[in-house]
Amino acid sequence: MKYFILTGTSRGIGEALAHQLISDEHHLFCISRTPNESLAARKGLDYIQFDLNHTHGIETVINTIFDKIDPVKAESIYLVNNAAVVAPLAPIENSPVDQIIHNIHINLLAPIVLTSLFIHHSSHLPIDKRILNISSASAKHLVPGMSCYSTAKAGLDVFSSSVALEQGSKDNAVKVVSVWPGMIDTHLQEEARNADQETFASSVLFNQVKDKGMLTTPQFAAEQIKELLLGDRFTQGALIENLYA
Repeated sequence: MKYFILTGTSRGIGEALAHQLISDEHHLFCISRTPNESLAARKGLDYIQFDLNHTHGIETVINTIFDKIDPVKAESIYLVNNAAVVAPLAPIENSPVDQIIHNIHINLLAPIVLTSLFIHHSSHLPIDKRILNISSASAKHLVPGMSCYSTAKAGLDVFSSSVALEQGSKDNAVKVVSVWPGMIDTHLQEEARNADQETFASSVLFNQVKDKGMLTTPQFAAEQIKELLLGDRFTQGALIENLYA
């Protein structure tokens, strides 16, 4: 049995990836603040309604998940840190403090805590264990008004590399990879397109990308992410900047 822990499965890439991973040989644990009824009704899946902004509660969630994983049947365990928020979309001096904190909690702190707990609970298991962090090209290609999002994603990339260095190639090591999935037509893109241009002038760029047909679908991106997660490209410490290469 392959076990998968996925965050941000209420919509977008997370929802699409979960649907594609459902199989008789797989068991999924889906985590999101808002439940996805179509996923929750599927067999071979536990749906956990939880807001990752409440970082102190993550340990309880992971403890519950690992209590349900049968170490005898487990062939592999995977964690996909996908949940993300883009707000605040404004110069930092005009960004609400609660949005700044929420952004860093969801985009960076929650994946760090989840990674820590995942490795702690699985370190003794002599099976394939992988953590895939869904990052963004925004970590490198900076846009005014997205300082929190870009900083969090850059931090996620550095964190991934650091943990991969810690794990190395030792026995029972967990492989950690960070990936930039490209420009995808998700709620985050829509939020950026619809943002007030007076506070987020870069919304014009996001609308141009949409109008030029440069966005891929969540379903297509999820197909590539699934292939990466389960395939040979998943090498310790890799930063995959081009998912579609």
